[in-house]
Amino acid sequence: MSQQKGRNFINLKNAMLVFTVFALWFSVYFGERVEAILSYTLILSFGILHGANDIHLIWSTYNTKNTQVSRNKVITIYILAVFSILALFSLSPFTALIFFILVSGYHFGEQHWEKSFSVKTIWNKGIYLVYGLFILFMLFYLKHEQVIPIIDELTGNRLTMDFLEGTMLTLGVLLLLSLGIQFLMGRVTSNPWEELFLLGVFFVIFKTASLLWGFCIYFVVWHSIPSLMDQMDYLYGRSTWETFRNYLKTSWPYWLVSLVGLIGLYWLLGENNEYFISVLIYFLAAITFPHVIVMSRLEKD
Repeated sequence: MSQQKGRNFINLKNAMLVFTVFALWFSVYFGERVEAILSYTLILSFGILHGANDIHLIWSTYNTKNTQVSRNKVITIYILAVFSILALFSLSPFTALIFFILVSGYHFGEQHWEKSFSVKTIWNKGIYLVYGLFILFMLFYLKHEQVIPIIDELTGNRLTMDFLEGTMLTLGVLLLLSLGIQFLMGRVTSNPWEELFLLGVFFVIFKTASLLWGFCIYFVVWHSIPSLMDQMDYLYGRSTWETFRNYLKTSWPYWLVSLVGLIGLYWLLGENNEYFISVLIYFLAAITFPHVIVMSRLEKD
């Protein structure tokens, strides 16, 4: 079984590389309008879908451990968590945005590196955070002309290009040092040259594509799809087209509710937001925090 999962992972990674190269070609020959349509389609499908089954995952986890928890209780707690984040954005948008970026960075790093460490230590969690933040600030810096106005609109605070550049470089140095030590100690199973190559690919994608398309490629291809496979492995013991159909059966009601919620949020805030990306950030922030807790629990199990 472990050999089969290893082959599945290798095949998945090769497919993601091929799709990423295609996305790079796509960003060169097609305009931002086409990129935006495809980005929204992928984010609203695979992007939201990978977090739409959180309620079922929580319920399955607790009931697997012989702790009976009602589905209604799980749904209630989840909804309260989502509205708590939305309330935080209303009360203190800047604090909420910082919190969202930190949590998202940790989640991206955990998804990418959790299976690569042969020894579990507290330092791994720091690497998760630094790696994810480096990816995000690389995107922020390379697309600062779009990012700075969005953050200004969301929070009323205007960042500078120097701040974004300095933060990205600092995170890059920390990442190289921390991962370098782990590689020298033999605690990392992945190929360091392959990881550097991937960072170079992300740099080119973020530099070439629009802000939305660059984020979409990383979020959907390199985060959401691997996360979907992890969840199927956890729920069904393997990730195949059959288990994907089973996953859809349990997740589509929550996915539909999420879509309706996003449409409602856009309807409420659309007149006050110049960018639809701003509305999307509110929505993603609201569902990210409970999703990170769920996935961290699954990785631990």
